[in-house]
Amino acid sequence: MNNRQITSLWSSIVIEELIRQGADFFCISPGSRSTSLTVAIARNPKARWKMFADERSAAFFALGYGRATALPAVLICTSGTAVANYFPAVVEASMDFQPMLILSADRPFELLECGANQTIRQENIFGNYTRWHMQLPVPSREIPLKALLSTVAYAVAKTLGPTAGPVHLNQPLREPFEPETPDLNDSWLAPLQGWLESGKPFSSSIVPEKQPDSNTVTMLRQLLATAERPMIIAGSMTGRADALAVSELADNLNVPLYADFSSGLRMVASVYPMQLLLQSPEFRNSLACDLVLHFGGNVIAKHPSTALKEWQPAHYIVIKPQPNRFSPDHNVTCSLEASIALSAGMLKGSRATPPKPGINTVDRFFKVASEKIQAELLPDKPVTDISAARLVSELIKEQQVLFVSNSMPVRDMDNYANSCHAGGIPTAINRGVSGIDGIISTAAGFANGHQKPGTLMIGDIAFLHDLNALSLLGTLPVPMQIIVLNNNGGAIFSFLPISAYQDVFETHFATPQNYSIRSAAETFGLDYACPQTNREFSEVYRAACSSNRSLVIEVKSSRGENVLQHRALRERITALTNEYLSRR
Repeated sequence: MNNRQITSLWSSIVIEELIRQGADFFCISPGSRSTSLTVAIARNPKARWKMFADERSAAFFALGYGRATALPAVLICTSGTAVANYFPAVVEASMDFQPMLILSADRPFELLECGANQTIRQENIFGNYTRWHMQLPVPSREIPLKALLSTVAYAVAKTLGPTAGPVHLNQPLREPFEPETPDLNDSWLAPLQGWLESGKPFSSSIVPEKQPDSNTVTMLRQLLATAERPMIIAGSMTGRADALAVSELADNLNVPLYADFSSGLRMVASVYPMQLLLQSPEFRNSLACDLVLHFGGNVIAKHPSTALKEWQPAHYIVIKPQPNRFSPDHNVTCSLEASIALSAGMLKGSRATPPKPGINTVDRFFKVASEKIQAELLPDKPVTDISAARLVSELIKEQQVLFVSNSMPVRDMDNYANSCHAGGIPTAINRGVSGIDGIISTAAGFANGHQKPGTLMIGDIAFLHDLNALSLLGTLPVPMQIIVLNNNGGAIFSFLPISAYQDVFETHFATPQNYSIRSAAETFGLDYACPQTNREFSEVYRAACSSNRSLVIEVKSSRGENVLQHRALRERITALTNEYLSRR
């Protein structure tokens, strides 16, 4: 076989094994060096693919797809800065344990560091943020094809392993790139005849969920049995089964459950929004937990961290499936690496569960607190960041998915969402490193992965940051509703101490961006609406949820008024909390 045939065959084998391993969705960016890989995907009838002009957007889309499916999307790009554009999404996937596989084309050895065009050092470019990386050889008959298949199979296993995350395969390729049909009777292929005929993956890896050992379970059960004021925190989790298991454990033990938005439990009807109580210093002082059982990872609000510093519980126990250290305040007393669902199940029945004292009082508190928030939703009042979050949480259908941007949108949803969905809603955020980059792309990948219409709540700066991703929406199999909370700048900075320094605040922190969201939507052929009142917002959003067209909904507000609204509502809920404490 000539070089073109060898490269074509090599690439088709790599792509076929990826597909057999379950990595059958490809995010492709156009390029010359990656020609043979792209052609192999295009000509494989089992491959599913999507084209991206921007590698950065492609990587965040792959991140969202991985969040939705728990399977890696495969990123295909040419050499040079193309692969470097994947870096922000790779970091997010790594920090939040999401599967992703990068298959980057590269220049061969003789073109490295000699002034050749479009050439950088790509091997291990992502450093410690990959679970595994491998520099593949230039396609050659000297390489046993079984070694290639084994490497591809191992790459998929590593991205899906106990510490799921990005894997990078860097593939040097020599010219010429034009495809040519290989000779399938060549002796080089003889060892693969069984693989070719079977249609099965070359090898498979089975990684069972890690169970806690019996001694550890016994110890935890004893601690829970003797604790006077235990509490459970549900932090960020990637699996629905884990979240439900934690909720069931809290019910079984009859202990308070703090369900962070990133846990997937925040909008479940049976879960109290403990965020409203824990923000009160008086309530934290009255609760004073002596044992905190924390499942999963980070939480959005600072209140749990503040409470832990104030309480200094004798036991702060973290249970999560990954070995990575989780102790941001260095106060964890016991860390257990094990399956969340299995651990929660084994801890059921570990303490007597008499009726909680004052249960009617706490029910009344959350009922009245909900009424305080609902007052922000009066039909003729202007729609605000708070009312938009609350209305979306109430009106979104269970056949949809919800993605929320970092900064203020996720905080408003965490604090003010209505817990009114019996089965919950598939929700997600990019909370691994809490960036505002690539949010539209990630949300699009999340909706695409679920094959369900998606709603995205995003601020105006994050929207601008990923503006070119609007081009994706017209090619998605499902529609999206993008709600842009536009207060002309970085709203979260208005809540920080720096906002008092007016000589630098507006120009160097708030950084208002005077661009037209309507024009942006129209540029990409998207529908647009700008409701003024809660009634108009509800009507527009309800109609959008029943439409097959994507829509950008702009909610305009003032940053100054936004701060006042948030503080006023918090003061009303704090006063209600103090009243609740006086009646306990």
